[in-house]
Amino acid sequence: MDAGVKRLPIAAVGENMTNVLLVGMIIAKQNPRKVTCKSGPSSGSERSVWNFTLRDSPHDLINATFWGSPDYIQSLADKFHVGHVVEISKPKISLRCCDEQEDRFSPSVTSPFQLTLSEKQTSLVPHEAEYCDEFLYLLHLPTKPPGDYFTLADVYRNGTSIRGEFVNLLVAVRDIGPMRHIKTKDGRDMDCRDVMVFDQTNTGLRVSLWNTETVHRAENWRPRETVLFLADMRLEWNAFRRGMVASDGSRSIVTEDPETPEAAALRMYARTVPLRASAILDQLANSIPDPSSITNVMTVQQVLDRATAGSPDNSGGDDSQFTALLYCLLTKYDLDGCSQLIITKCSQCQMPVQDMCINLECPIGCGAELPRYDVAFDLRIKLSDHTGSLENVRLSGGAAERIIGCTVNEFMSMPLDMKTHLKWKLCLERCAARILVLRSSDRPRPLISLLSCTVADPSEAAACIPVY
Repeated sequence: MDAGVKRLPIAAVGENMTNVLLVGMIIAKQNPRKVTCKSGPSSGSERSVWNFTLRDSPHDLINATFWGSPDYIQSLADKFHVGHVVEISKPKISLRCCDEQEDRFSPSVTSPFQLTLSEKQTSLVPHEAEYCDEFLYLLHLPTKPPGDYFTLADVYRNGTSIRGEFVNLLVAVRDIGPMRHIKTKDGRDMDCRDVMVFDQTNTGLRVSLWNTETVHRAENWRPRETVLFLADMRLEWNAFRRGMVASDGSRSIVTEDPETPEAAALRMYARTVPLRASAILDQLANSIPDPSSITNVMTVQQVLDRATAGSPDNSGGDDSQFTALLYCLLTKYDLDGCSQLIITKCSQCQMPVQDMCINLECPIGCGAELPRYDVAFDLRIKLSDHTGSLENVRLSGGAAERIIGCTVNEFMSMPLDMKTHLKWKLCLERCAARILVLRSSDRPRPLISLLSCTVADPSEAAACIPVY
């Protein structure tokens, strides 16, 4: 430490203090930016600025801005990363501008002051490694108060009424997209990446990462294991994907594996919850013990309109799943043809298998348990009415056994003429079909499962079928 320089915690700094030494952990950093000097002796020359956020206790955070030549600033930004503990000597300390512009472009911090660092006057060096352990826990503490976050259901429920807003999210990683290299309109090269996240209320929200540091950190995130607290993520409507998308910005802070009770509960949930759309559909179908309770009558076109609804003007809630009663015909019901009707599943993880389970997260797939497999109905049918058709409707599991009228093992041992007899009990008959619809964020078309199907009473169908 230089003579006359005094080490202070962030909580003790004051305006215009000099000869101060601060020690803290970098918890967020922004991409360096080049600016052109417009006045003074350096007019026309290029300088660079690099912003990062420092933390030295659970409650104390401060933003720092480092100015210098482009090469010098780039070398610092390449050297210091999130999680590094650093010493800052002789920074300029001034009151933070608490205005809307400042709040929009800088991370939210607790200190009323800000640090300004310069290439010629300020020293930024790594802190001695043996004294860094006391800071490590800070990397896993969210920067916002407990409970101050939106669930994904909140995001979809509010819809486009919160487009452009900044929100906090507590989520688990579902899928990590590849890193992409792009060139911006102003000629800059940038790295970016999309990550799918989920929580207990919804199976998917796309998060676009533009911060170079976060893009590279995401390489080490693990689906179903990594939990993230995303502070100040911007929500936008994506017309191409027809849904809400979150993206990071200059004020965002990403906390990996936060140590909070809510994060621990989400981590436990993430390890076992079904995430494949078909598995989610099966789970939802099993949660409806009495399909006869479904009484909301719809036409095929109404189902399609509701399942594919999504426009910037649609500020309605999360309509990702719903049920309906259709009075329709089974126009494809191939019990006696060449269509695949039976599927083999791992008895442990319920994933489809060919010769053996290859799911390494499953005790059978990883070899910890002896193989056990189940067979079940899994066929695709078509439902049609006067407004159109629903293609590839899933008929599987117990619902298929009830509708077809036999178990899968009984069906497998039947002669062909018996299968044909079962087919014509329902095929091309006017039926009361109760369905479950799931709109998936990673599929262009909704998934539909048939829960029950019986021949309809003609007078009942005539009285209930909507015109549209």
